[in-house]
Amino acid sequence: MTLPYPPDDDHAADRFVNNALRSRDAETWRLLASDAYVEQTDRVLRAMLDRIAATRVHRTAERATARARALDGEITQSEYQRDAAEDATKATKAAHFETLVREHHRLIAAAVRRLRGDDVRDELTDLVLALASAIDAHRTAVLADDFEPTATDQALWARLTELDMPGTDGEGRTSVEELVKRHAARQDDLGHVLAGIILDVAGDAPSVPRAELLTEWKKTVAPTLPPEEKNEFASKGKGSLVTEKLRKTMGHLERKGLVKRSQDAQRLDILDRPGLVELADREAP
Repeated sequence: MTLPYPPDDDHAADRFVNNALRSRDAETWRLLASDAYVEQTDRVLRAMLDRIAATRVHRTAERATARARALDGEITQSEYQRDAAEDATKATKAAHFETLVREHHRLIAAAVRRLRGDDVRDELTDLVLALASAIDAHRTAVLADDFEPTATDQALWARLTELDMPGTDGEGRTSVEELVKRHAARQDDLGHVLAGIILDVAGDAPSVPRAELLTEWKKTVAPTLPPEEKNEFASKGKGSLVTEKLRKTMGHLERKGLVKRSQDAQRLDILDRPGLVELADREAP
């Protein structure tokens, strides 16, 4: 079996994928996820999600207009209620279809990432940043203590400025040192947030339950993350972006010596309360 259109005919692909979403035929989706077609299938599904989002915005605006007309007496309450009921039915169907599209897109997007080698690239980027951050921390510690750096130290530090790599946000090549600075700044921004949450949840206690931290973290951080970023992360099969950011930010605070996870990883012990206060920009008690 082959697909009845070429990999560059997105119009035909859109019609075909729309039908495939309803049939859920395993062989059809195997072909849609094949190397020759998977990037096109990804484009089509993302376009569907964009249209769904645009329709949702339009429907919300229409509801607001209808509500205003009802309040102004331009339409009767019975007319408004009838239209609202019809709209609710359409919205429910649209929500079910969106769920279906997202389920398939998550699998297709993962296949695209494998085809492009994105997962490997991301892992290597994280590894380089981790190593470079350790070198930068070593340099900071040596210079802060007024030690005389050895020739080996200086050669190691020089690699931070001499080496470059593709930027993490799609820009051109950037020095590893600059990427470390940006990474540290982002970590400090989230560290500032987490430090405040830890202090609030802990009160005077020497440790906090991780579950309570997660609850407060989600309330604070989740609304700040773009939906497309969360969806893209989920499509990689890596779980929740919010939880992943908490994991990395806790690691950042641990490396600073501010906190330490308990042996069962269910609690977070506070090691340096003044340091947390400073990071959170709080007044010392």
